[in-house]
Amino acid sequence: MFLANIFYSVFSVFSLALIVPFLRVLFQQSVPVLEKPDFTFSLNTIIDTFNFYLGELISSYGQIYALIMIALTMVVLNFTGNFFRYMAQFFSAPIRAGVIYQVRKELYSKLVNLPLSFFSKMKKGDILNRFGTDVQEIEWSLVQSIIIICRDPIMVVVFLVALFRISFLLSLIALLIFPLVGYLISRIGAAIKKNAAKLQLHLASVSALFDETIGGLRIIKGYNAIDHANRKFQEETAEHFKMNKKIFRVNELGAPLVELLSIVTLLIVLLIGGIFVLKNSNLSGELFLFFVVVFARIIPPARQLANMYYTLKKGLPSVQRVLQIFDADEKIYEKEDAIPLTSFSQHIVYKDVYFSYYDVEKKEDCNVLQDVSFEIKKGEKVAFVGASGAGKSTIVDLLPRFYDISFGEILIDGKNIKDYKIEDLRGLFGMVSQDVILFHDTVFNNITFGRTASCEEVETAAKAAFAHDFIMEMENGYDTIIGDRGMTLSGGQRQRLSIARALLKKPQILIFDEATSALDYESELAVQNSLNEAFKTHTVIIIAHREETLRNVDKVITIKEGKIDEIIQK
Repeated sequence: MFLANIFYSVFSVFSLALIVPFLRVLFQQSVPVLEKPDFTFSLNTIIDTFNFYLGELISSYGQIYALIMIALTMVVLNFTGNFFRYMAQFFSAPIRAGVIYQVRKELYSKLVNLPLSFFSKMKKGDILNRFGTDVQEIEWSLVQSIIIICRDPIMVVVFLVALFRISFLLSLIALLIFPLVGYLISRIGAAIKKNAAKLQLHLASVSALFDETIGGLRIIKGYNAIDHANRKFQEETAEHFKMNKKIFRVNELGAPLVELLSIVTLLIVLLIGGIFVLKNSNLSGELFLFFVVVFARIIPPARQLANMYYTLKKGLPSVQRVLQIFDADEKIYEKEDAIPLTSFSQHIVYKDVYFSYYDVEKKEDCNVLQDVSFEIKKGEKVAFVGASGAGKSTIVDLLPRFYDISFGEILIDGKNIKDYKIEDLRGLFGMVSQDVILFHDTVFNNITFGRTASCEEVETAAKAAFAHDFIMEMENGYDTIIGDRGMTLSGGQRQRLSIARALLKKPQILIFDEATSALDYESELAVQNSLNEAFKTHTVIIIAHREETLRNVDKVITIKEGKIDEIIQK
């Protein structure tokens, strides 16, 4: 790509250089060169060699034929130059596409590996904005700038060399204006960067509001709060509009300024160069015209470089926002010598467990769990009860290392869970949460999510979860698309699909976080009866509020304000 851009720039200069012999032949001012000069890498030698062959061409075929040949040569040189320009773009395509592909891939990988505590500190809309708009801004600013850097500086350098070879003094005068251009560009760029950072924050708020609106549309309509939601959204988008307007106005100021200064410089060059020509200096009229044409051609790449500076400044806040995710240190680390975990054979022990997290809004550590200690034996059915916010779900989320504890130990079969491979550890558990997570896919794929299973295995799991009957009543049975988050299903149906998914995994430990809370009484009894057989061969952990859920448990652990208040062994 770099080499192709060099060839493009060189052929562009040569095609422009043919203007001089074309004009000399046209106005019958061609100076014949009688002897072919020895070739050296100098401008005069190249010109003399060209004039030698041009003189022979004129003497043999006439001036009109020479003009036609010069014109055809210019066409060939232009075609060759643009061919190399296309080749530069052709070879840059993998870079342009690959950079963003790699950023998205690595960003997604980073996001899914971050602990849940990271997402509790950020709005979902803000994260989506970083993954979407910010990455798109990087593509526009960073990747486009890479292409410009690989092309336009080469053109500027090649054209400058040509200008200095034509007239050193005139080129020096033309370049005196550049420091002023650089100063103006830096001032405008600073303003763009400042406004762009604010713009991305406003855009993140707009995305978050939009996401909340879609997710809470039932509540908004139910409470007749459409006007309130609309007013809040309009206020946020109005701020985004004002900031965007500022950026556009400042951004568009740069190119006209650079072009105006370039035109002023060009007029000064024309004036001074014209004086040189009229005073019969070494600068002939044809060479002066060549100088003017080359100088005019240097303006577009110079303007592109100026625009690139603004674009980079505008995209820099997006780069910083994406890097905040890449640099996030909140990761569940796996030891290099982590041991495999294939089975659970003895017990789970929580020993003096403490857990806290940093509240961004309050700017302080919030204690969630304090001095939690208990044991769950293999095959036991244990229920955690307590008020909302007491810490029940947090206790269970620590077990598969969705979060890491602050102090203490959690042991499985006598070994700290941090000693095990995370994938093996999480493979022990089948989870059904209170907030059912389903995907815009078929019933079959939602049940087999992340696994390979036969139709018979899926049907067996669905029957155990009391889901097979309603699935078969659907239009396409197990091949029915259930919509975004399973919105085409009732709450109870969504919950039963989630239970079927957990049972299909055939886990050694089942976790139910209010798993039957969305079912009616009759369906709950049916599901409980279907699950009783599965409970006999599994260790079961239940998070519950309702007493009906506690009928068949072996142990009840009451949690109050992050501490164990009571343990009842049945």
